[in-house]
Amino acid sequence: MRKYLLTIVVFIAILGLLVFVHELGHFVVAKKSGMKVDEFGFGFPPRIYGKKWGDTLYSLNLLPFGGFVKVWGEDDIEGLGDMQNFASHTAWSRFLVLVAGVAMNFLLAYLIFSVGVAGGMPLPGEFARLLFPSNDVQQTVHVGGVVPGSPAEQAGLLSGDTIRQIMISSGREIIPIASVSKMQEIIGAEEGNEIRLYIIREGIQQEIEIVPRKNPDAERAAIGVFLVEEHVVDVPFWRAPWDGARVTFFVVMETIQGLGSMVANLFTGNTEMVKESVRGPIGIAEIAGETARAGFTQTMLLVAVLSLTLGVLNLLPIPALDGGRIFFLLIEKIRGKPIPLPVSQYAHAAGFVALLLLMLVVTYLDIQRIF
Repeated sequence: MRKYLLTIVVFIAILGLLVFVHELGHFVVAKKSGMKVDEFGFGFPPRIYGKKWGDTLYSLNLLPFGGFVKVWGEDDIEGLGDMQNFASHTAWSRFLVLVAGVAMNFLLAYLIFSVGVAGGMPLPGEFARLLFPSNDVQQTVHVGGVVPGSPAEQAGLLSGDTIRQIMISSGREIIPIASVSKMQEIIGAEEGNEIRLYIIREGIQQEIEIVPRKNPDAERAAIGVFLVEEHVVDVPFWRAPWDGARVTFFVVMETIQGLGSMVANLFTGNTEMVKESVRGPIGIAEIAGETARAGFTQTMLLVAVLSLTLGVLNLLPIPALDGGRIFFLLIEKIRGKPIPLPVSQYAHAAGFVALLLLMLVVTYLDIQRIF
């Protein structure tokens, strides 16, 4: 029960932060431009609760898939000519309002990566090896999962523990652990003998004694853990702004490449690959819960990656997304006049419905995958 409660709390916290940061960008730039903001909403209607401060209604809505900032004149022509009206401003001013949410998502990720690489942030091995020299990277092994009833569970190992050293049964040698293969080699040689693991849990070193099973097999593993290699990057603080930008750019490029691969798989009929790669709210919540149990640093890394993913997705030229509105603004500049209001309204409404249907589909896939 505590596991599921943690998953729900962490998911709500991460989603709330990402939505707040994104919509705050729209809100602040619109206000600074002199525009009137009618509503700042968490989630999508129907509305559960709302309170008005000044000219803006702050609302909590039923569908927890995002949020919105409703600027006066964005979807109607009432009050055209009034400088509080969105449509009365220049195309450049409107563009800044539309792109501000994505910019805030990118800024959040950049700040997390910049602080993280200067404080010891785990990165996937291919990222770490490609972006950083070896002297900036410390390779570690941590427990990704523990099999119920296994020697590891009985000894007290937990998911998220970092294994730093092993004392073999002779007691005369303490071996540093920097790879999964080294860990497996030692355990294989010590089957049936008591060994001592030196671990780091929540920043504190602990010692755990464990006896690997003799003659393990697929059903009964030697100690019963899923091991994960981590590459922890730690750079001087003065390099952090530059290296944080490099990591941010790299993750953005990987996200774009991933989206391209997903579209290619759709067009080639490889739907199974798409099903495995796409995650909806339930899937993301599951990942968030597992990440939270691995520690605060891993959770912030997930926040940064999700923030960039949200930013990239919002730039897609799909009606109802920021990218769709920016695309319509570009068409307006090319035509020399706005797109007829009914056309834009129907397009954005259709885009919104399509996005909700897509969310329902990926949620259904999440449920199938889990159960």
